[in-house]
Amino acid sequence: MLVAALDTATLTLSCALVDVAPGAPPRLRSSRSDPAPAKGAPGATGGHGGRLPGVLVELLRAEGLSIPDVEGYAIGIGPGSFTGLRIGLATWKGLAYANRRPIAGASSLAAMALAAAPAAPEGAVLVPLLDAKKGEVYAGFFRRAADGVEPVLPEAALAPEALVARAAALPGAVAFGGGYAAYAERLAPLPHLASEVAGPTALAVAALAAPRLAGAAFDAQALFALEPHYVRPSEAELKFPKGLGPGADRT
Repeated sequence: MLVAALDTATLTLSCALVDVAPGAPPRLRSSRSDPAPAKGAPGATGGHGGRLPGVLVELLRAEGLSIPDVEGYAIGIGPGSFTGLRIGLATWKGLAYANRRPIAGASSLAAMALAAAPAAPEGAVLVPLLDAKKGEVYAGFFRRAADGVEPVLPEAALAPEALVARAAALPGAVAFGGGYAAYAERLAPLPHLASEVAGPTALAVAALAAPRLAGAAFDAQALFALEPHYVRPSEAELKFPKGLGPGADRT
């Protein structure tokens, strides 16, 4: 089964074509990892929205394929950039719906943990971190398992000091990722995993989604139910907790 995988939780867009089959490890055909260009830079295309679905089309053309040849879609659902997640998920859901293909989502933090697991010591609790801005990190807590990684605690948005305190109760906790680099001084008490994994990759997203995609059929109900995992409220929810527009409760 040819799966198109995508993660847009960070400023780096990761897209991959992956072959998945029941009982077999995913096989990478091709991939691209594109950091967002600086504003005003030559060739800047307006972030993820300006590069999708073009990146996928380019990968497929290089393989002599086109959109209808994709048999399934895997998408990172966050946490991460609210705008990035919405763009990526809307694009993949639209393609899956239009072509009647199955789609499955996977945690972007779990994808980081899966990619970094080979570098972790036996029995370690992997703590992937992304910069959540506003003085916080998005944190996941995973232990390596026979078939991938399994959550130890729910994902959360935490101040660095709160994360250090929470991780202290997890023997063998090791942190890594772009969030660690952003707050390295404040996170210094938390052991650091020497890993090149800074963010989620589409290949790891495909590996997590593969068991639900291999051999699956199009499921409109599952597609419509797939939503981003933001972890914390958006700015609009914080500013307007009772909504806007006609009928909104403003009392």
